[in-house]
Amino acid sequence: MKKLNILSIIPARGGSVRVPKKNVKLLNGKPLIAYAIEASQQSKYVNRIIVSTDSDEIKKVANKYGAETPFKRPADISEDVPTEDVALHAIKWMEENEGYYADIVVCLEPPSPFRKSEHIDTCVEKLLTDVNLDSAITVNPVVKRPETMVRIDKNGKISSYSGFFESQGEALLRFPASQIYESIYSPNGVVFSCRSSTLYRYGSLVGTSCVGIDIGTEDIFDLDYPEDFELCELMIQKRLGKKRS
Repeated sequence: MKKLNILSIIPARGGSVRVPKKNVKLLNGKPLIAYAIEASQQSKYVNRIIVSTDSDEIKKVANKYGAETPFKRPADISEDVPTEDVALHAIKWMEENEGYYADIVVCLEPPSPFRKSEHIDTCVEKLLTDVNLDSAITVNPVVKRPETMVRIDKNGKISSYSGFFESQGEALLRFPASQIYESIYSPNGVVFSCRSSTLYRYGSLVGTSCVGIDIGTEDIFDLDYPEDFELCELMIQKRLGKKRS
């Protein structure tokens, strides 16, 4: 049986507005990007790891932690562009320049340091066991419900965002027990996985037959601001303390 090429792509541009050099900023003594690389290395299925970057500094750090950097990301996709564009460029470059075809692509954005290899493997396993699926992503339950959100006009007057209660002939808003609502989930960016054919066909990491893997909320943390690093370090140290005890 042919061994499948399962590629982990870690997008890491050099420019970051809110946190300068975010992808190589130390988090509990380790560069942020190292967490995504190590999760890939610990996966049962990923057998190649690349970092797509325009930064020589990030390239050096990525190589130190065991990831490949086979190309330098072009300037036209080194600004704030969709992750899909970066992933599509990567698989095209590797096929055209190395003759390497990735059967399954796993895309891991660095600002999710609590990502686990199990999250990756669960997504990949879905694609391996169901040929009808073209993608699998991690999600978590939505806590803030759209039914209770509002719009505010220029005069400060609110209107219901969803119209959920109005459509039932009730007031603009109610705040009943959450059990009345249908469960809904939000993609969290921890893992995006898909077949290369999906990326080529749709230019997207999510196709038309996608499964969502609910990973709860414990491992969700998106590092966007300087203060996030301080809070995240405290959380890491607390978790390490629990393991030691």
